[in-house]
Amino acid sequence: MKVLIVHNQLWAHYKAIIFNELQLISNQEKDFKLLVLQLARIEKSRLKFDDTSLFKHQYNYQLLHDGLLEDLSLKQRVVGILKTIQSYRPDVVNLTGYYDLASLIVLWYCKLKGIKTVLSNESTSGDHTRDFSKELFKSLFIINFFDGFFNFGQLSKEYMLTLGAKASQMLVNRNCVDNQLLEEIYKENYQQRVNKQNLLNLPKHNFIFVGRLIEFKNLFKLIDAFKIAQKNEDWGLIMLGDGDLKTTLKQYAQDLGIQNIFFFEGVNWQQVPQYLSLSDVLVLPSFSEPWGLVVNEAMACGLPVAVSNKCGCAAELVKESENGFTFNPENVNEIAETLVKFMDKKLDLMKMGEVSKQIIQEYSPINVAKEMFQGYQKLCHPKK
Repeated sequence: MKVLIVHNQLWAHYKAIIFNELQLISNQEKDFKLLVLQLARIEKSRLKFDDTSLFKHQYNYQLLHDGLLEDLSLKQRVVGILKTIQSYRPDVVNLTGYYDLASLIVLWYCKLKGIKTVLSNESTSGDHTRDFSKELFKSLFIINFFDGFFNFGQLSKEYMLTLGAKASQMLVNRNCVDNQLLEEIYKENYQQRVNKQNLLNLPKHNFIFVGRLIEFKNLFKLIDAFKIAQKNEDWGLIMLGDGDLKTTLKQYAQDLGIQNIFFFEGVNWQQVPQYLSLSDVLVLPSFSEPWGLVVNEAMACGLPVAVSNKCGCAAELVKESENGFTFNPENVNEIAETLVKFMDKKLDLMKMGEVSKQIIQEYSPINVAKEMFQGYQKLCHPKK
């Protein structure tokens, strides 16, 4: 069984840890050969966080273009992928998305050649306003052509089912980060928590948002909710990230006269636990998220979480009142009420954090890799 995974960029460390685990399985399974075709080193929007030279890619891969993904033309992508398919002769091609025309051409080529295909799907029905004609085309000429699906959680799975995919084709329904490494970095930094809080003039307790400062992250409503919830100076709100709205958000918080909102520049994934160690609760208020890997990261570090019910991970990772709460991202008062639950000192945040760590253990790179391997096996060796 030869598997080819076509992936956009080498930079994506959260995928690399899964590919590493898949390679370990391949090393043990004589019938399983793995090749990952990385189209480019990194995409332009991630260039600031380019740490590909620091991360160990311990899996069999080829790099089509050692530069920006945006510099690859459609023709270069299509020709590069098809040449790899023709030389490698895979039994399964795993495509990571369907919005790129190059992926669709490869999908239809594989269908003609009788090569099994898997879609790694991040989309949910709530990602965008859906147009009936586009959804019909997608159902008939894209989803209908795939043999299996790796989904980022229940919402992604449900979306594929609404487009006509079969329940038996749902092969993976979870996502993961490097839990062990993140926890190690967190513990190392937590020892200096009080000193660092004093150095940065942070309050004793803090909510933290980690991500891009852009519209769909719903940060204006988060600021409004924090203003409503704020009762004293013991709690702050850390905003870790960059984006088009950063200056506007800073001014918005200032105009409202809100104290204790702290903006920090975005950092690479290995530095995120440094800021989580200064915080008590992660907040992800997005209007829509295919999954929300930052929730995995926070839970691996032992933090309770407050997550929008429009995030793909909410149904799987948030156990109400046990390790956190979900909320309607459209309702500022509901977001504020959720924040107050953590602030009023009635909850045992340490205990909730331990529950987070227990839950996230099942969402590990090795478990996801095993499910992917079993999915490939199911397609190549269906039970008779």
